[in-house]
Amino acid sequence: MTAALIVRAGPLALLASALACGSTPPELPPEVAVTVPRGGRVVIYVEAPRRNAGPILKAFTEQSGIEVQAFYRDVLGAQFGPRLKEDAAAGRVDVFWGASPLTAIELQAAGLAVPFRPAAARPIPSQFHDPGFAWIGFAINPRVIIYNNSRIEKDRAPGSVADMAEGPYAGLGAMARIDHGAEAFHAASLFALWGADRARTFFNRVKGNGTRIVGNDAEVRRLVASGEALWGLVGLDEAIGAKREAEPLDILFPDRMSLGAVVAPYVAVLLRGAPNLPQAQGLFGYLFSSEAAWQLGMNDCALITLIPDIPKPDWVPRLGLFNVTRLDNQAAFEVFRDNAPFFDAWGSGGAGPASGSPAAGPGVSPGTPAAGPPARPSPNP
Repeated sequence: MTAALIVRAGPLALLASALACGSTPPELPPEVAVTVPRGGRVVIYVEAPRRNAGPILKAFTEQSGIEVQAFYRDVLGAQFGPRLKEDAAAGRVDVFWGASPLTAIELQAAGLAVPFRPAAARPIPSQFHDPGFAWIGFAINPRVIIYNNSRIEKDRAPGSVADMAEGPYAGLGAMARIDHGAEAFHAASLFALWGADRARTFFNRVKGNGTRIVGNDAEVRRLVASGEALWGLVGLDEAIGAKREAEPLDILFPDRMSLGAVVAPYVAVLLRGAPNLPQAQGLFGYLFSSEAAWQLGMNDCALITLIPDIPKPDWVPRLGLFNVTRLDNQAAFEVFRDNAPFFDAWGSGGAGPASGSPAAGPGVSPGTPAAGPPARPSPNP
C-alpha cells in the first residue's frame, strides 16, 4: 500500500517565503515515495487532541496491520514533554505529531529529529515546514475569534486579538494558558511579531483586566457558549466543533486587514533512533496521504489540510480565503525558549471572576451564565 502520493505543487506554493538574503539553504534530504510495510508496530507521541489524531491512527492500523502505540498529551498532561524527550533520547519512540512547530524545533535543536521528505509533502508551503525538513506540517489550525452571537451583535463583534487588552471588549473575553501547544505558539508568534516588551504588556493587561484565563481552548469554548465570557480566542478546530454542535457562537478570522490570523500547523517529526523505522516512515508518509487529509477535514472538529485538491465540507475554509500571518517559526521558538518562565507562569493562578456573567459591553445583550488527566498513558489510537 502506497501512503504518499507524488503530487504537483499547487496554489499553496504561492505562500512560500523566500530565504533571507545571503543565507545558505540547508542540504535537503532525498524525496521519498513512501511505501507502508505490512504489519509490525510504531510508537508515536501525539501533542494534538486525541479526537483529531485517533481516527487517523486507527485507519492507518486497519489498512496496514501496523499496531500503533500512541501516547497523548490529553492523557499525560504536563508529563508529556519530559516523557517524549526521555523516550526519544533513548530510542524508544518513532514519530512525533505536534500541535505546532515549538516542540518539533526543540527536538531538532536537541539532535533528536531526523530530516525526512516524503514526496507527498512537496506542495507544503515553506512557512509550514523546516527548511531542511526536520519537521513538516500537514494540516493547519488557525487561531480565530469566537463570540456569543446571542450576546454580541455581528457588526459590533471584536475583530482583533488586541481587543483582549484594550477597548470596549477588554476584560469580557476568555483565553487559554500559553504554556504549551497551539496556544503557546500563538503567544510566541505575538512576541516575535510585536517584540517582547509590547507582547508582555499585552499579556499582563489581559491577565489583570478580568479576562477569564483557563486551561485550554475547550474551556474557552465552553465559557463563550454559556455566556460566562462574551468572546474568546481558540483554534479553528474547536470553533468548528462548536458550530457543528449548534452552540450560539460565530467565528471571525482576526486582524484581517493587518497581520492576519496566526496559523499553527500540525507537524510530523521522524525521531532519531526510531526502533521501527520502516513502520515509522510509513506512518509519517500516511499523514500526507489524500485519505488522511480527507479525514482531518471531515472531523467534527476539522482542520484545514495542506494537501491540495482534497474534497472538504462547506464549513471548512480553504487556505487562501483568509489572511495568514507571515511568520518566522524559528523566531517564535526562540522567544518562547528565552521567555519560558513568563509563558509557563502566565495565567497559572487564573484571572477574572470565578463565576457569573461578565459585565455588558457595547452591542451586548443580557445573558445567563452556566462549571487531572489520568496518570498513565493510553497505548491505543
